[in-house]
Order: sequence, then structure tokens, then C-alpha cells
Amino acid sequence: MSSVRDLWAPLRDHRFLLLWSGQALSHVGDAVTSVALALAIVTATGSATDLGVVLAAQSVATVALMLPGGVWADRLPRHRLMLSTDVVRGLTHAVMGIELITGTVNIVHLAALAALSGAASAFFLPASTGLVPATVAPEHLPRANALMAIAQRGSMLLGPGIATAVALTAGPGWALLLDAATFAISAVLLGRLRLAPIPAAPHERFAAQLAEGWSELRRHRWYWTNLIGHALWNLGRCALVTIGPVIAVGSLGGELAWGTIVQGGTIGALCGALLALRSRSRRPLVAANLALALGALPLALLAAGASAPVVAVAYGMMTGGLAFMAPLWETAVQEHIPAEAISRVSAYDWMLSLGLMPFGMALAGPLATVVGTGATLYGAAAVIAVSCLGVLLLPDVRSLGRSPVDAPAPSPADAPDRHPVTEPVEPR
Repeated sequence: MSSVRDLWAPLRDHRFLLLWSGQALSHVGDAVTSVALALAIVTATGSATDLGVVLAAQSVATVALMLPGGVWADRLPRHRLMLSTDVVRGLTHAVMGIELITGTVNIVHLAALAALSGAASAFFLPASTGLVPATVAPEHLPRANALMAIAQRGSMLLGPGIATAVALTAGPGWALLLDAATFAISAVLLGRLRLAPIPAAPHERFAAQLAEGWSELRRHRWYWTNLIGHALWNLGRCALVTIGPVIAVGSLGGELAWGTIVQGGTIGALCGALLALRSRSRRPLVAANLALALGALPLALLAAGASAPVVAVAYGMMTGGLAFMAPLWETAVQEHIPAEAISRVSAYDWMLSLGLMPFGMALAGPLATVVGTGATLYGAAAVIAVSCLGVLLLPDVRSLGRSPVDAPAPSPADAPDRHPVTEPVEPR
């Protein structure tokens, strides 16, 4: 059993401490903004459509620019790119906050600013995947990723409460200015990072670099099959977040019932991240997919008419499984994908994993009208369970272990290819 000191060992590295501290603050700020912006728009206009327009503008910009973001994150020093995006996001949220403080709620302006913030996120996310391994020793990488997950999940507990308190006392605009300040602090901390140079991708043509990233992804069957599973998991989850509130409010006790379910998910996510910190799984993708399969539980229980507290516990297991999986997945990617290509591969990862969500969000309601809410929820539960457990039938998924980064260096004559033997070079 690992000691508590061992669990927090990555934070003893000054480089990781700077990165983690900045990201922890940034995640809290993001959680504050998501609540404050919703309160500001709905209070000012009373329109859920207006809120949807702003959120959609941010999401579309992120997805549309994810691949260019991955290419540039492999070309440039990643912490410098992340610093630049923090500055951009901080400025856009500051302008949003000032508009709200002055009483000007212009949906076109807010949507444009949200799109600019989303565009910056498209460059930040691929860069962040490749940066963590540069800030810790290889043996501390799994716990470093778990600590990053704890920061993210912990913000889900702190952020909404802070946002509500600030919005009710000073106004939602000040909550957005608080978020802007967290981005500024994160940028300062990133600016203090001093990292060894990481091999950069050569400045080839943009299309050629995208193609190289796709080829690298296709080399690893364990990678692309899991991405299919992640995409289907997100598709199934859409049924819960769209149909779930309707059932909870209409049949399980009103808005309080849905609030209870959501809170159960928030607590479960933090617990899952904490469990990941102690995980020493020798077969990380097996553990990750078994954890993700728990996502079928709240859908099935909701379809069966379970009470709100029971569904809340199951939703906590779903989000806990996701939070447990994420650090295991990040570590596997960081250990088995070359550093000079990891941001491009990560960009494809984000796009493919989230690509079906817009369709799921749009189709879950109409499908429930046609075939019934119970059938839709049971079907979504089956999609999650089958996709997560089915991928475990593949030997290279089951056998993928920790990278041999800590093993003694082989002699040149015996040196293996940069990819472990557990990664067959096969097309997807």
C-alpha cells in the first residue's frame, strides 16, 4: 500500500506544482463561469435559447479548431501556447464580466466572446495532454494525471457554490471577472515553468502533419477501438442529461430530485478521481473500461422507475467511473504515443470522443417520444455497457500495461522500436 507521501509525490516537483496550481484555479474559475453565465442570461432574457446560442458558439469553435490546435501544440513549446490561450480566455471572460456589470446583455457579443474563448480552448487542450509528462518523473506520471483529475473534479464542488454566492451578492459579472483572474494567475504560473526541450514536429505542410497524426493514431488498435467506445459512451450519456431532468421533475419529486441526482454525480466524480490516485493497475485499460461500464447503471435504474436517491448513487458511480478512467487513459496515451506527435493525436481523440454528442442531444428527446422513455434509456444503457465491455475482447487492449520507461536502457543492438510490443502496428 502506498504511503500518503507517495500519493502526493508529484507535487514535490516544482514544475508540476506550478502546472497543477494554475490548472486547479482555472478549473474552479470555469465552474464559476458556467453557473454565473447561465444565471446572467436567463435572468436578463428569460430565454433558454439565448443561453444555448452562447454555449453552442463556444462548443462549435472548440471542435472546429481542435485539429489546428493539435498541430500547433506539436510545433510550439506547449506551456507557452497554453499561457497564450490563458491570456486570451482571461481577456474574453473579463470583457463578458464588464458587459454584465454595466447591465449590457447582448447575446451576439456574448456568443462572439464565447466562441473566441472556445477557440483558445481548442489550442489549450491538446497542448495540456503533452505537457504533464514533461513536468514529472516517469514513475510519478499516473499519480500526476490523477491529481490533475482531482483538481478538475474538485472544482465541480467548489465552483457552483462560489458562483451562486458571488452572483447573489455582487452580481454574475463579478463572478466572470473572478474567472478572468484565475486565468491570469494560471498564465503567470505557466510563465515560470522551465522545461527541457521536447522534440518538436518538423514544420512540414499543415495537411501533412495532420496526416501524420492520423497515421500515428491508426498504428495502435488499442487506441482507436477505445475511442469508439468513448464516443458511444458519450452518446449513451446524452439520454441521461436530456431525458433524465424531465423524468426527475415530472415523476421523482420535482427540481429537488434532479438536483439530488446531479449532486450525487458531483460527489461521485471527486471520489473516482481520488481512487485513481491510489490505483496501481497493471492493466489500466481493463480497469478503465470496467469503470466506464458503470455508466449504464443510472440509465437502467431511471428506466426502471427507481427513486431519486437511488439514481443519485448510480449517477455518482457513473461519474466516478469516468473520473477514475480519465487519468488511466491519459497515462496510457502519454506513455505510448511519441511526445512529438501526442498533441495531434490528442486532438483527434477529443474530436472522435465527443463527435456523436450533438446528435445524441438532438435525437434523444424525439426518440423517446417515438419508442418511449423506458426503451430509450434501456437502449442507451446497453450502448454504454456493450461498448465498454466489448472492447475488452481485444487482446491488445487487455494486455496493454505500463510503458517500460523505468526499465534499464537496453543496449543499442537490443533496442526496441519506440512503441512497446503490446501495441501492434495495425491499421484501424
